[in-house]
Amino acid sequence: MSVLIFDIPREMNTIEKRINRELHNIGAEMMQHSVWRLKEVSELMKIAIEIKKSGGRALILEERFLFE
Repeated sequence: MSVLIFDIPREMNTIEKRINRELHNIGAEMMQHSVWRLKEVSELMKIAIEIKKSGGRALILEERFLFE
């Protein structure tokens, strides 16, 4: 699984809503506000690029549990 963490400035809330809708539509799971996970890293990469082009920040991490 891969995890997308992003930050979009508050004044860009319409972009944030669109991003959240896109993540939901591709089947990503919201872990916390602006933290989503999905098996398909390529899909998250497309959205991360869109976030950066819109003026936001985005990170993609590989999820690995050390203790559960």
